Amino acid sequence: MKRLTVLVLAMLCLAFPALSEKHTVIYFYRSYCESCTPEEDFASHFSSVTGASLSGCDFTSWNVVRPEGEAALEDMRSALGLKEVSLPLAIVDGEVYQGAEEMNTRLARTALTWDSTDSLILYLYTPACESCGAADAVLSALPEHVSVRRGSLTVESRVLVDRIDISASPDVAQALFDAYGVPEDRRVTPIVFFGDHYLSGAADITARLPGETALGWAVGGPRAYTPAPPERPSLLPVIFSGLVAGLNTCALSMLLLFLSLILPSGRKAPAVAFLVSKFACYVLTGCLVTELFQAFNPHWLRPLARILMTGMGAVLIVLNLSDAFYASKGDLGRLRNQLPSSLRGRLHSVIRRLAASPALLPASVLLGFIVAGGEFLCAGQLYLMQLMSGARYDGGQLLMLFVYCLAFILPSAAVCLAVYAGKSQLRAASFFAEHMAGVKLLTALAMLVLILAAWLI
Repeated sequence: MKRLTVLVLAMLCLAFPALSEKHTVIYFYRSYCESCTPEEDFASHFSSVTGASLSGCDFTSWNVVRPEGEAALEDMRSALGLKEVSLPLAIVDGEVYQGAEEMNTRLARTALTWDSTDSLILYLYTPACESCGAADAVLSALPEHVSVRRGSLTVESRVLVDRIDISASPDVAQALFDAYGVPEDRRVTPIVFFGDHYLSGAADITARLPGETALGWAVGGPRAYTPAPPERPSLLPVIFSGLVAGLNTCALSMLLLFLSLILPSGRKAPAVAFLVSKFACYVLTGCLVTELFQAFNPHWLRPLARILMTGMGAVLIVLNLSDAFYASKGDLGRLRNQLPSSLRGRLHSVIRRLAASPALLPASVLLGFIVAGGEFLCAGQLYLMQLMSGARYDGGQLLMLFVYCLAFILPSAAVCLAVYAGKSQLRAASFFAEHMAGVKLLTALAMLVLILAAWLI
Protein backbone atom coordinates (compact mmCIF):
# COMPACT_ATOMS: atom_id res chain seq x y z
CA MET A 1 0.00 0.00 0.00
CA LYS A 2 2.84 2.39 0.87
CA ARG A 3 4.52 1.64 -2.47
CA LEU A 4 1.28 2.40 -4.32
CA THR A 5 0.82 5.71 -2.47
CA VAL A 6 4.35 6.79 -3.33
CA LEU A 7 3.83 5.96 -7.00
CA VAL A 8 0.55 7.90 -7.16
CA LEU A 9 2.15 10.94 -5.49
CA ALA A 10 5.12 10.84 -7.84
CA MET A 11 2.96 10.59 -10.95
CA LEU A 12 0.66 13.41 -9.83
CA CYS A 13 3.59 15.70 -9.06
CA LEU A 14 5.16 14.87 -12.41
CA ALA A 15 1.97 15.67 -14.33
CA PHE A 16 0.63 18.50 -12.15
CA PRO A 17 3.49 19.90 -10.04
CA ALA A 18 1.62 23.14 -9.20
CA LEU A 19 -1.38 21.42 -7.61
CA SER A 20 0.36 20.66 -4.33
CA GLU A 21 0.91 23.48 -1.83
CA LYS A 22 3.59 21.42 -0.09
CA HIS A 23 6.66 20.17 -1.89
CA THR A 24 6.60 16.40 -2.36
CA VAL A 25 9.97 14.75 -1.71
CA ILE A 26 10.75 11.04 -2.20
CA TYR A 27 14.25 9.90 -1.23
CA PHE A 28 16.02 6.64 -2.11
CA TYR A 29 19.31 5.65 -0.48
CA ARG A 30 21.44 2.62 0.29
CA SER A 31 22.69 2.09 3.85
CA TYR A 32 23.77 -0.99 5.81
CA CYS A 33 24.94 1.01 8.83
CA GLU A 34 22.89 0.44 11.99
CA SER A 35 24.05 3.59 13.76
CA CYS A 36 23.91 5.91 10.73
CA THR A 37 21.04 8.36 10.18
CA PRO A 38 20.84 8.87 6.40
CA GLU A 39 17.36 10.43 6.58
CA GLU A 40 18.53 13.06 9.06
CA ASP A 41 21.64 13.71 6.95
CA PHE A 42 19.44 14.17 3.87
CA ALA A 43 17.11 16.51 5.77
CA SER A 44 20.08 18.69 6.69
CA HIS A 45 21.45 18.63 3.16
CA PHE A 46 18.01 19.34 1.65
CA SER A 47 17.62 22.38 3.91
CA SER A 48 21.06 23.73 2.98
CA VAL A 49 20.36 23.28 -0.73
CA THR A 50 16.79 24.58 -0.86
CA GLY A 51 16.36 26.67 2.27
CA ALA A 52 13.20 24.66 3.04
CA SER A 53 12.63 22.18 5.84
CA LEU A 54 11.58 18.61 5.13
CA SER A 55 9.16 18.90 8.05
CA GLY A 56 7.06 21.18 5.85
CA CYS A 57 7.11 18.75 2.89
CA ASP A 58 5.30 15.54 2.05
CA PHE A 59 8.38 13.37 2.61
CA THR A 60 8.85 9.65 2.07
CA SER A 61 12.14 7.74 2.19
CA TRP A 62 13.25 4.25 1.12
CA ASN A 63 16.36 2.22 1.96
CA VAL A 64 16.94 0.09 -1.15
CA VAL A 65 18.90 -2.61 0.75
CA ARG A 66 15.53 -3.75 2.05
CA PRO A 67 13.20 -5.67 -0.25
CA GLU A 68 10.37 -3.12 -0.06
CA GLY A 69 12.79 -0.28 -0.79
CA GLU A 70 14.28 -2.09 -3.77
CA ALA A 71 10.80 -2.86 -5.12
CA ALA A 72 9.69 0.79 -4.65
CA LEU A 73 12.76 2.00 -6.54
CA GLU A 74 12.09 -0.42 -9.42
CA ASP A 75 8.45 0.67 -9.60
CA MET A 76 9.53 4.31 -9.60
CA ARG A 77 12.16 3.71 -12.29
CA SER A 78 9.59 2.06 -14.54
CA ALA A 79 6.91 4.69 -13.90
CA LEU A 80 9.24 7.59 -14.67
CA GLY A 81 11.02 5.87 -17.54
CA LEU A 82 14.47 6.01 -15.97
CA LYS A 83 17.02 3.88 -17.82
CA GLU A 84 19.72 4.22 -15.19
CA VAL A 85 19.51 4.97 -11.47
CA SER A 86 22.26 6.49 -9.36
CA LEU A 87 21.90 6.66 -5.59
CA PRO A 88 21.22 8.67 -3.56
CA LEU A 89 18.19 9.73 -5.58
CA ALA A 90 15.62 12.38 -4.75
CA ILE A 91 12.39 13.14 -6.53
CA VAL A 92 11.19 16.66 -5.70
CA ASP A 93 7.82 17.72 -7.11
CA GLY A 94 8.17 15.05 -9.79
CA GLU A 95 11.66 16.13 -10.90
CA VAL A 96 14.44 13.56 -10.51
CA TYR A 97 17.81 14.49 -9.00
CA GLN A 98 20.44 11.74 -8.95
CA GLY A 99 23.47 12.15 -6.75
CA ALA A 100 24.67 14.99 -4.57
CA GLU A 101 25.98 16.99 -7.55
CA GLU A 102 22.55 17.35 -9.17
CA MET A 103 21.02 18.37 -5.87
CA ASN A 104 23.74 20.96 -5.34
CA THR A 105 23.25 22.48 -8.80
CA ARG A 106 19.90 21.73 -10.48
CA LEU A 107 17.83 21.42 -7.31
CA ALA A 108 19.48 24.48 -5.76
CA ARG A 109 18.67 26.52 -8.87
CA THR A 110 15.07 25.27 -8.98
CA ALA A 111 14.56 25.96 -5.26
CA LEU A 112 15.45 29.62 -5.79
CA THR A 113 12.23 29.94 -7.81
CA TRP A 114 10.03 28.58 -5.01
CA ASP A 115 10.13 31.73 -2.93
CA SER A 116 11.54 35.22 -3.13
CA THR A 117 15.30 35.43 -2.66
CA ASP A 118 14.74 38.29 -0.20
CA SER A 119 15.46 37.67 3.47
CA LEU A 120 12.23 38.80 5.12
CA ILE A 121 12.17 39.13 8.91
CA LEU A 122 8.89 39.73 10.73
CA TYR A 123 9.41 41.82 13.83
CA LEU A 124 6.61 42.05 16.38
CA TYR A 125 6.93 44.82 18.93
CA THR A 126 4.97 46.74 21.54
CA PRO A 127 5.04 50.56 21.54
CA ALA A 128 7.07 52.16 24.35
CA CYS A 129 8.82 48.81 25.11
CA GLU A 130 12.42 49.19 26.29
CA SER A 131 13.41 45.68 25.19
CA CYS A 132 11.86 46.36 21.80
CA GLY A 133 14.09 49.39 21.48
CA ALA A 134 17.15 47.19 22.03
CA ALA A 135 15.92 44.64 19.48
CA ASP A 136 15.15 47.38 16.98
CA ALA A 137 18.75 48.57 17.19
CA VAL A 138 19.90 45.06 16.19
CA LEU A 139 17.45 44.98 13.27
CA SER A 140 18.52 48.43 12.09
CA ALA A 141 22.16 47.30 12.12
CA LEU A 142 21.53 44.32 9.81
CA PRO A 143 23.24 44.64 6.40
CA GLU A 144 21.19 45.56 3.34
CA HIS A 145 22.30 42.35 1.56
CA VAL A 146 23.77 39.00 2.59
CA SER A 147 25.47 36.36 0.44
CA VAL A 148 23.56 33.09 0.75
CA ARG A 149 24.91 29.67 -0.20
CA ARG A 150 22.51 27.22 -1.86
CA GLY A 151 24.36 24.05 -2.75
CA SER A 152 27.10 25.14 -5.13
CA LEU A 153 25.34 28.45 -5.90
CA THR A 154 25.79 31.81 -4.18
CA VAL A 155 23.04 34.44 -4.37
CA GLU A 156 22.70 37.97 -3.03
CA SER A 157 19.67 38.33 -0.77
CA ARG A 158 18.11 41.65 0.26
CA VAL A 159 17.45 41.89 4.00
CA LEU A 160 13.96 43.28 4.68
CA VAL A 161 12.32 43.90 8.05
CA ASP A 162 8.53 44.06 8.35
CA ARG A 163 7.65 45.77 11.65
CA ILE A 164 4.27 44.90 13.16
CA ASP A 165 2.75 46.62 16.19
CA ILE A 166 1.33 43.66 18.11
CA SER A 167 -1.19 45.88 19.89
CA ALA A 168 -2.58 46.98 16.52
CA SER A 169 -2.46 43.50 14.87
CA PRO A 170 -3.19 40.87 17.57
CA ASP A 171 -4.73 38.51 14.98
CA VAL A 172 -1.49 38.42 12.96
CA ALA A 173 0.52 37.79 16.10
CA GLN A 174 -1.78 34.97 17.22
CA ALA A 175 -1.59 33.29 13.81
CA LEU A 176 2.21 33.41 13.88
CA PHE A 177 2.39 32.12 17.46
CA ASP A 178 0.17 29.17 16.56
CA ALA A 179 1.89 28.41 13.24
CA TYR A 180 5.35 28.33 14.83
CA GLY A 181 4.20 26.57 18.00
CA VAL A 182 5.57 29.29 20.26
CA PRO A 183 5.15 28.25 23.94
CA GLU A 184 2.95 30.46 26.08
CA ASP A 185 5.87 31.78 28.13
CA ARG A 186 7.73 32.82 24.94
CA ARG A 187 4.82 34.77 23.43
CA VAL A 188 6.35 38.12 24.32
CA THR A 189 7.73 41.13 22.52
CA PRO A 190 10.15 41.64 20.99
CA ILE A 191 9.94 38.53 18.82
CA VAL A 192 11.07 37.89 15.24
CA PHE A 193 9.96 35.25 12.72
CA PHE A 194 11.98 34.21 9.68
CA GLY A 195 12.03 31.06 7.57
CA ASP A 196 11.18 28.16 9.88
CA HIS A 197 12.59 29.89 12.95
CA TYR A 198 11.67 32.43 15.58
CA LEU A 199 13.64 34.28 18.25
CA SER A 200 11.86 35.53 21.35
CA GLY A 201 13.22 38.25 23.61
CA ALA A 202 15.86 40.94 23.13
CA ALA A 203 18.69 38.69 24.38
CA ASP A 204 18.06 35.94 21.80
CA ILE A 205 17.55 38.45 18.99
CA THR A 206 20.78 40.26 19.85
CA ALA A 207 22.83 37.07 20.16
CA ARG A 208 21.51 35.03 17.23
CA LEU A 209 19.68 37.09 14.61
CA PRO A 210 22.71 38.62 12.78
CA GLY A 211 24.44 35.23 12.42
CA GLU A 212 21.33 33.31 11.37
CA THR A 213 20.44 36.00 8.83
CA ALA A 214 23.96 35.77 7.39
CA LEU A 215 23.52 32.00 7.06
CA GLY A 216 20.47 32.59 4.85
CA TRP A 217 17.88 31.20 7.24
CA ALA A 218 15.55 34.14 6.54
CA VAL A 219 15.51 33.74 2.74
CA GLY A 220 11.98 33.45 1.39
CA GLY A 221 10.35 34.89 4.48
CA PRO A 222 8.32 33.21 7.21
CA ARG A 223 6.61 30.08 5.93
CA ALA A 224 3.35 30.86 7.71
CA TYR A 225 2.95 34.48 6.71
CA THR A 226 1.89 36.33 3.58
CA PRO A 227 2.66 40.06 3.84
CA ALA A 228 -0.47 42.16 3.58
CA PRO A 229 -0.40 45.13 1.23
CA PRO A 230 0.50 48.33 3.07
CA GLU A 231 -2.46 50.17 4.47
CA ARG A 232 -3.41 53.29 2.56
CA PRO A 233 -5.46 56.08 4.05
CA SER A 234 -8.68 57.30 2.49
CA LEU A 235 -8.19 60.61 0.70
CA LEU A 236 -11.65 61.93 1.56
CA PRO A 237 -10.68 63.07 5.10
CA VAL A 238 -7.50 64.58 3.63
CA ILE A 239 -9.48 66.58 1.04
CA PHE A 240 -12.02 67.66 3.66
CA SER A 241 -9.29 68.84 6.05
CA GLY A 242 -7.48 70.72 3.27
CA LEU A 243 -10.62 72.55 2.13
CA VAL A 244 -11.56 73.51 5.68
CA ALA A 245 -8.02 74.75 6.41
CA GLY A 246 -8.05 76.69 3.12
CA LEU A 247 -11.13 78.59 4.31
CA ASN A 248 -9.15 79.90 7.28
CA THR A 249 -9.49 83.65 7.57
CA CYS A 250 -5.78 84.02 8.31
CA ALA A 251 -4.90 82.67 4.87
CA LEU A 252 -7.67 84.48 3.02
CA SER A 253 -7.03 87.85 4.66
CA MET A 254 -3.41 87.81 3.46
CA LEU A 255 -4.55 86.85 -0.03
CA LEU A 256 -7.15 89.64 -0.18
CA LEU A 257 -4.58 92.22 0.93
CA PHE A 258 -2.18 91.00 -1.77
CA LEU A 259 -4.91 91.14 -4.43
CA SER A 260 -5.88 94.68 -3.41
CA LEU A 261 -2.31 95.81 -4.04
CA ILE A 262 -1.73 94.09 -7.42
CA LEU A 263 -5.17 94.56 -9.01
CA PRO A 264 -4.35 98.08 -10.33
CA SER A 265 -1.60 96.52 -12.48
CA GLY A 266 -4.19 94.29 -14.20
CA ARG A 267 -1.76 91.37 -14.22
CA LYS A 268 -2.85 87.83 -13.25
CA ALA A 269 0.55 86.11 -13.28
CA PRO A 270 1.59 87.47 -9.84
CA ALA A 271 -1.53 85.94 -8.23
CA VAL A 272 -0.76 82.56 -9.86
CA ALA A 273 2.89 82.76 -8.74
CA PHE A 274 1.75 83.66 -5.21
CA LEU A 275 -0.55 80.61 -4.94
CA VAL A 276 1.94 78.20 -6.53
CA SER A 277 4.70 79.30 -4.14
CA LYS A 278 2.34 78.87 -1.16
CA PHE A 279 1.52 75.37 -2.40
CA ALA A 280 5.22 74.56 -2.76
CA CYS A 281 5.99 75.90 0.72
CA TYR A 282 3.29 73.75 2.31
CA VAL A 283 4.47 70.63 0.42
CA LEU A 284 8.09 71.23 1.47
CA THR A 285 7.01 71.80 5.06
CA GLY A 286 5.03 68.57 5.02
CA CYS A 287 7.96 66.61 3.56
CA LEU A 288 10.27 67.99 6.26
CA VAL A 289 7.84 67.16 9.08
CA THR A 290 7.23 63.66 7.67
CA GLU A 291 10.97 62.99 7.42
CA LEU A 292 11.37 64.07 11.05
CA PHE A 293 8.55 61.73 12.09
CA GLN A 294 10.11 58.80 10.23
CA ALA A 295 13.56 59.51 11.68
CA PHE A 296 12.28 59.00 15.23
CA ASN A 297 12.05 55.68 17.08
CA PRO A 298 8.87 54.10 15.66
CA HIS A 299 8.06 52.40 18.98
CA TRP A 300 7.12 55.59 20.71
CA LEU A 301 6.21 57.75 17.71
CA ARG A 302 2.70 56.39 17.24
CA PRO A 303 1.48 56.70 20.82
CA LEU A 304 3.26 60.06 21.16
CA ALA A 305 1.66 61.34 17.93
CA ARG A 306 -1.77 60.28 19.18
CA ILE A 307 -1.25 61.97 22.53
CA LEU A 308 0.04 65.17 20.91
CA MET A 309 -2.83 65.18 18.45
CA THR A 310 -5.37 64.69 21.19
CA GLY A 311 -3.92 67.40 23.43
CA MET A 312 -3.35 69.93 20.67
CA GLY A 313 -6.64 69.10 18.98
CA ALA A 314 -8.65 69.46 22.18
CA VAL A 315 -7.24 72.93 22.80
CA LEU A 316 -7.86 73.99 19.19
CA ILE A 317 -11.40 72.58 19.20
CA VAL A 318 -12.22 74.65 22.28
CA LEU A 319 -10.69 77.77 20.69
CA ASN A 320 -12.55 77.28 17.41
CA LEU A 321 -15.86 76.66 19.17
CA SER A 322 -15.28 79.83 21.20
CA ASP A 323 -14.48 81.76 18.03
CA ALA A 324 -17.58 80.36 16.32
CA PHE A 325 -19.71 81.61 19.21
CA TYR A 326 -18.29 85.15 19.11
CA ALA A 327 -18.34 85.25 15.30
CA SER A 328 -22.05 84.33 15.32
CA LYS A 329 -22.60 87.33 17.63
CA GLY A 330 -20.62 89.61 15.31
CA ASP A 331 -17.95 90.18 17.96
CA LEU A 332 -14.90 89.53 15.75
CA GLY A 333 -12.61 91.40 18.12
CA ARG A 334 -12.76 88.51 20.61
CA LEU A 335 -11.52 85.82 18.22
CA ARG A 336 -8.59 83.96 19.79
CA ASN A 337 -7.48 81.33 17.25
CA GLN A 338 -5.75 83.62 14.79
CA LEU A 339 -2.35 85.15 14.18
CA PRO A 340 -1.19 87.66 16.79
CA SER A 341 -1.85 91.24 15.73
CA SER A 342 1.88 92.06 15.79
CA LEU A 343 2.67 89.21 13.37
CA ARG A 344 -0.24 90.16 11.14
CA GLY A 345 1.04 93.72 11.04
CA ARG A 346 4.53 92.62 10.02
CA LEU A 347 3.16 90.35 7.29
CA HIS A 348 0.99 93.20 5.97
CA SER A 349 4.04 95.44 5.84
CA VAL A 350 6.06 92.80 3.94
CA ILE A 351 3.20 92.29 1.46
CA ARG A 352 2.99 96.02 0.75
CA ARG A 353 6.72 96.39 0.21
CA LEU A 354 7.07 93.38 -2.07
CA ALA A 355 3.89 94.17 -4.03
CA ALA A 356 5.39 97.59 -4.81
CA SER A 357 8.57 95.99 -6.13
CA PRO A 358 9.33 96.56 -9.83
CA ALA A 359 10.14 92.85 -10.14
CA LEU A 360 6.59 91.89 -9.22
CA LEU A 361 6.62 88.26 -10.43
CA PRO A 362 9.69 87.03 -8.47
CA ALA A 363 8.55 89.17 -5.55
CA SER A 364 5.20 87.33 -5.63
CA VAL A 365 6.99 83.96 -5.47
CA LEU A 366 9.05 85.12 -2.48
CA LEU A 367 5.95 86.58 -0.88
CA GLY A 368 4.07 83.29 -1.21
CA PHE A 369 6.78 81.48 0.77
CA ILE A 370 6.93 84.20 3.43
CA VAL A 371 3.15 84.35 3.89
CA ALA A 372 2.79 80.54 3.96
CA GLY A 373 5.47 80.30 6.64
CA GLY A 374 3.98 83.15 8.67
CA GLU A 375 0.38 81.96 8.57
CA PHE A 376 1.32 78.35 9.39
CA LEU A 377 0.69 79.02 13.08
CA CYS A 378 -2.96 79.54 12.24
CA ALA A 379 -3.77 77.95 8.88
CA GLY A 380 -1.33 75.06 9.39
CA GLN A 381 -2.91 73.63 12.53
CA LEU A 382 -5.08 71.13 10.66
CA TYR A 383 -2.14 70.38 8.36
CA LEU A 384 0.09 69.40 11.27
CA MET A 385 -2.63 67.18 12.72
CA GLN A 386 -3.13 65.53 9.34
CA LEU A 387 0.61 64.80 9.10
CA MET A 388 0.63 63.23 12.57
CA SER A 389 -2.40 61.09 11.73
CA GLY A 390 -0.61 59.92 8.57
CA ALA A 391 2.54 58.94 10.50
CA ARG A 392 1.09 55.51 11.25
CA TYR A 393 0.96 54.50 7.59
CA ASP A 394 3.88 52.74 5.92
CA GLY A 395 3.40 54.60 2.66
CA GLY A 396 1.30 57.17 0.87
CA GLN A 397 2.44 60.22 2.84
CA LEU A 398 3.61 62.06 -0.29
CA LEU A 399 0.25 61.55 -1.98
CA MET A 400 -1.48 62.80 1.17
CA LEU A 401 0.69 65.92 1.16
CA PHE A 402 -0.10 66.79 -2.45
CA VAL A 403 -3.83 66.14 -2.08
CA TYR A 404 -4.06 68.13 1.14
CA CYS A 405 -2.10 71.09 -0.26
CA LEU A 406 -4.14 71.16 -3.47
CA ALA A 407 -7.36 71.15 -1.43
CA PHE A 408 -5.90 73.89 0.80
CA ILE A 409 -5.15 76.12 -2.21
CA LEU A 410 -8.56 75.63 -3.87
CA PRO A 411 -10.49 78.21 -1.75
CA SER A 412 -7.77 80.81 -2.40
CA ALA A 413 -7.84 80.01 -6.13
CA ALA A 414 -11.64 80.39 -6.10
CA VAL A 415 -11.31 83.81 -4.44
CA CYS A 416 -8.76 84.91 -7.08
CA LEU A 417 -11.06 83.80 -9.90
CA ALA A 418 -14.01 85.60 -8.33
CA VAL A 419 -12.05 88.84 -7.83
CA TYR A 420 -10.62 88.81 -11.36
CA ALA A 421 -14.11 88.07 -12.73
CA GLY A 422 -15.33 91.40 -11.37
CA LYS A 423 -16.13 90.75 -7.74
CA SER A 424 -14.34 93.15 -5.40
CA GLN A 425 -12.02 91.90 -2.72
CA LEU A 426 -14.10 93.84 -0.22
CA ARG A 427 -17.17 91.78 -1.08
CA ALA A 428 -15.10 88.61 -0.79
CA ALA A 429 -13.80 89.67 2.61
CA SER A 430 -17.33 90.51 3.71
CA PHE A 431 -18.59 87.11 2.56
CA PHE A 432 -16.01 85.19 4.61
CA ALA A 433 -16.54 87.43 7.63
CA GLU A 434 -20.25 86.65 7.50
CA HIS A 435 -19.58 82.92 7.33
CA MET A 436 -16.68 82.82 9.79
CA ALA A 437 -18.73 81.03 12.45
CA GLY A 438 -19.42 78.17 10.03
CA VAL A 439 -15.76 77.95 9.04
CA LYS A 440 -14.72 77.74 12.70
CA LEU A 441 -17.28 75.00 13.37
CA LEU A 442 -16.06 73.03 10.35
CA THR A 443 -12.47 73.38 11.57
CA ALA A 444 -13.41 72.06 15.01
CA LEU A 445 -15.28 69.15 13.38
CA ALA A 446 -12.29 68.29 11.15
CA MET A 447 -9.99 68.23 14.18
CA LEU A 448 -12.39 65.95 16.06
CA VAL A 449 -12.54 63.55 13.07
CA LEU A 450 -8.74 63.38 12.90
CA ILE A 451 -8.45 62.66 16.62
CA LEU A 452 -11.05 59.88 16.46
CA ALA A 453 -9.40 58.38 13.37
CA ALA A 454 -6.01 58.28 15.10
CA TRP A 455 -7.40 56.22 18.00
CA LEU A 456 -10.08 54.08 16.32
CA ILE A 457 -8.67 53.19 12.89
